[in-house]
Amino acid sequence: MKKNILSILVAISLISIILPKDVSPVLSIRHDDLSGGLTVSDAIGLKMDLGNSRFTGFDTDGTDYRIYVGWGFGKIGFGDDGSGTGEYTVGATYQILNNILMDLDYVYNENNQNLRLGIEIHF
Repeated sequence: MKKNILSILVAISLISIILPKDVSPVLSIRHDDLSGGLTVSDAIGLKMDLGNSRFTGFDTDGTDYRIYVGWGFGKIGFGDDGSGTGEYTVGATYQILNNILMDLDYVYNENNQNLRLGIEIHF
């Protein structure tokens, strides 16, 4: 598993060198279920800048994946929680430093709902 993640990170790093700076690899640490039993996971993905404070991208932790769009500090996402159940997210993004952002998402699927806090590092 760690070998797969390492090879994915190397591939994303190469993509960031080849593609223009409007596309950036993202590594994030997620703290899921803030209201109950806290679980921590990591995720990787790509984020594309569309201009005028608009963006889109995708991320995955190996099981859970989503595609998201955002404008300003707001963000909505659609994906799957790994069990074949659709998952929807609504949240906000706050820029802490030039390449570090904080996400707060409300995650909803038909089986449960929770709050997820994430710290993203953009390369």
